[in-house]
Amino acid sequence: MHELSLDPEFRTERFRALRDTFPTHMNQIEAEQAMFSLWYREQRRRRRMGWMLRLWPVAAGLLLALFAPALCAFLARSHPWGMWLVFPFALLAHRPELEINDRMAHVLPQVILYAQFPLEGLVARMVLRSHVSIPGVTGQIFYFHFLAAVQLAMVSGILNPILIR
Repeated sequence: MHELSLDPEFRTERFRALRDTFPTHMNQIEAEQAMFSLWYREQRRRRRMGWMLRLWPVAAGLLLALFAPALCAFLARSHPWGMWLVFPFALLAHRPELEINDRMAHVLPQVILYAQFPLEGLVARMVLRSHVSIPGVTGQIFYFHFLAAVQLAMVSGILNPILIR
C-alpha cells in the first residue's frame, strides 16, 4: 500500500500547477457547463416538438370531431348513403339489436359520433409508427368503414333479397 507523505514541501510541489490555474479552469468549466445546458435544453425542446408533431393524426381527428355533428346533419339531409360511409359506427349504435336501455340508446350514438374521428386518428398514429405510408393508413381506415357499412347492411336487411336467392 502507498504511504501518505506528511512532508509539506511535497504537497506544495505536487499541487502548484493547479493552484495557479484554478480560476482559469473554473471559468472554462463553467462556460462548458453553460454551453452544455443550452444544448441540452435545445435537444429537449426539439424532442418535445417532434413528439407533438407526430400526434398530427389525433389533432386532425379532434378537429374533425368538432365538425362531426354538422357533417352528420348535412349527410342525413342530402345523402343518406353518405351516413353509411362516413358514420357507420354511429348508425350501428342506433340499431335495436344492441338491446340497451333507452338512455344509453340515446347517448351512445352521440358519443360515437364525437369519438369516431379522434379514435381513428389514434389508430392512424399507431399504424404510422410502423412506417406505413399515408395512403396505406387511409386505406386501412376506409377498410374499417367498409366493414362497418357491410355489417350495417347485413343487420338492416338490405342484403336479404340478394342473399336469399
